Amino acid sequence: VMDQTVQALRAGNAVLAVAPGAGKALAALMDAGLPVTTLDGRLDPAAIAGLALDAVAYLGGEADMRGALASREGAILPLISARLDPVAYAHERVVCIDTTAAGGNATLLAEAS
Repeated sequence: VMDQTVQALRAGNAVLAVAPGAGKALAALMDAGLPVTTLDGRLDPAAIAGLALDAVAYLGGEADMRGALASREGAILPLISARLDPVAYAHERVVCIDTTAAGGNATLLAEAS
């Protein structure tokens, strides 16, 4: 649980860690004021149906979690099943400004605003 939590925090995410002994294992991170919440025990995949999530990191029965994610309403969520995969916790966004209407000249678009 520590590996996935640290990777998620490093990417700027808040974390809900659910695992046997999670509270004890992550106490130092919580004491440091990091956005970590823990639940000791196991997660029933059906329990994620109503949670507001951006991704799920899970080291259990992958098929069960995939089914639970697929049955949710809303956006498709990534399932991070690797213990070490720091890139999986970052969400990249790309912004493109189309300047073709101004013949490729961005200053014409700026003047029109």
